[in-house]
Amino acid sequence: MTNLSIKRKLLIYNIFIQVLILMLFSFSIYKTLEVSSKDKLEATLKVILLDITDDIIEHKKVINTREFDEEKEYKFEPLYIRLLKEEDKYKEIKNNNFPSDIIVNNKYLKTLILNQIKFEYKKHYIISRLKIQMDKNYYVLEVATNFSAINSTLENLVYILMFIVPIILILSIIGGYFLIYKSFLPIEKLLQNLKSINASDLSKRLESKNKNDEIDLLSQEINNLLQRLEISFEKISQFSSDASHELKTPLTIIRGEIEIALRKDRESSEYKKTLSNCLDELITIQQTIDDLLFLAKNEHEVLEKKEEVIYLDEVSLEAYKEMQAFAKLKNINLECQIKEPLQIKGHHKLLKIAIKNILKNAITFSHKNSTVIISNYQDEDNQVICIEDKGIGISKKDQEKIFDKFYRTDKSRNKESGGTGLGMSIVEKIIKIHKAQIKLQSEENLGTKVYFIFRG
Repeated sequence: MTNLSIKRKLLIYNIFIQVLILMLFSFSIYKTLEVSSKDKLEATLKVILLDITDDIIEHKKVINTREFDEEKEYKFEPLYIRLLKEEDKYKEIKNNNFPSDIIVNNKYLKTLILNQIKFEYKKHYIISRLKIQMDKNYYVLEVATNFSAINSTLENLVYILMFIVPIILILSIIGGYFLIYKSFLPIEKLLQNLKSINASDLSKRLESKNKNDEIDLLSQEINNLLQRLEISFEKISQFSSDASHELKTPLTIIRGEIEIALRKDRESSEYKKTLSNCLDELITIQQTIDDLLFLAKNEHEVLEKKEEVIYLDEVSLEAYKEMQAFAKLKNINLECQIKEPLQIKGHHKLLKIAIKNILKNAITFSHKNSTVIISNYQDEDNQVICIEDKGIGISKKDQEKIFDKFYRTDKSRNKESGGTGLGMSIVEKIIKIHKAQIKLQSEENLGTKVYFIFRG
């Protein structure tokens, strides 16, 4: 049973349930007909009993010679009649083919109530009794019949059920199989379509007919799963491609430095210089890998905890303080202009990373002794963080690609800046996590403004 398919299991369950239902149905019909037949028989015996009682009372003087012909009158066969008179014991004074195996039970007869009909069921008979009084004497009239009529009716019913029930069962099994087949047909088509989808091509999707039934909802959820898998595979593929491309240069430099150092014996200062160059390249490799891993992660993997209420002035001030030393190193004046405390729901740590990345770019590519300003303010329903520099600016052509991975402008985004070319991609991802907007305004040789716009 455990190795059977679901369709076969359902078909077996269907057969079992149908058989059970038909058995209960047949049994209920049988019992209902039996009870109704007995009720009808009791009603008939009651009518006959009362008719004979009236006849006895009317002809009580000739009761010993009067014949009971109710069997012919009511066309009811077989009908057994017996009249008993109470003396010391009940004595039979009239008998019309009454079965001899129905003995007189004096103890039971004495419990009968006057003028009240009582029915008694024997193995083969049903007996109706009525206790009456005539001329200060008590009599008991018994009218009985056997179960031949009921048995005949029930036997006919059994024959009918034996003929009809198998036909109904066969038709119900065929109908059940048809319904099961039709119900599982969309699932089988779904499985066939799923088999055609593999890791090399996750762009295929299952057909959705927008019926909003269970199969359609399942198809939609599978399509959503395939979409997430496709995105994950693309990120893995992109990560591998980016890593191999971007790590190739520093590894080549490290290899070259080592090979040159090993060609001949050198002074310790030269070895130190080689090791220093290798260390710089290794730091670049490590930073590149960390940035790539951050970009490759899904949103729920990046977030360490749920959103919380954060104050933009606090985040901006922390970033400002942490970048002061770097600004002094580059001879840049860093200013913080916080006009009012603003709050949003977000992630304090991630937002600070985004602000520091923009500040680092602004400081790096600003002219010496110029000013970089970080400010936040309310603009209608939006909360805004703005970072402004008076640096070399970004051309219109480069602005369109500024958020691409590893993209560097000819003038500013070069290896001498110490970056990995992933900073702006990381900033864009963090701002998207906050469901905010990043806006860039820049002119060459005049400066750049970067806005983080959070909807209220």
